[in-house]
Amino acid sequence: MLEFYDRNRLDLNSSSLERYVVEGLFSAENMAEFSAFFGRHYFMCMIWVFALAGLIFVQLRMVTARIKKVTSAGATFMVNHENGLYVDVRSADAFGKGHIAGSENVSATDIKAGKVQRIGADLNRPLIMVGRDKYDSDAFNSARALKKQGYTKVFSLEGGIAQWQIDNLPLSIK
Repeated sequence: MLEFYDRNRLDLNSSSLERYVVEGLFSAENMAEFSAFFGRHYFMCMIWVFALAGLIFVQLRMVTARIKKVTSAGATFMVNHENGLYVDVRSADAFGKGHIAGSENVSATDIKAGKVQRIGADLNRPLIMVGRDKYDSDAFNSARALKKQGYTKVFSLEGGIAQWQIDNLPLSIK
């Protein structure tokens, strides 16, 4: 059985335990093993490094964009009480198969190009971006673009139209 610590050196003093863990992890033997592993599996290690860097980049981008997510109930409240508008960034075909009543279908490319006449000129009106699901990057990127264009209350519908359907809320097919 593998043991990760030496029972003779271990005492209950947390500072000595922490020192032992750090010294054990970064010991010369472990660093030599890591270097040998990295040398043998260079390509695989680089893939992991780039994947980790990509995940960190995406998370930082989402945090710094300050696009708030809103639930279906919160979005409905904004539309009913604050004159909010659903902006559906899905394709025209998907929009035609079912959309939230009163929503406007504006493509992500039109939003990025500044063609937002259907949304209106009121920069303080709550806009709820609707995508396919929680992984739809078009909704997030469109929300970022609208923020850059001066709109102050831009939200993303949490879970997109998929979550709307899971919540058993109605869709319009007009």
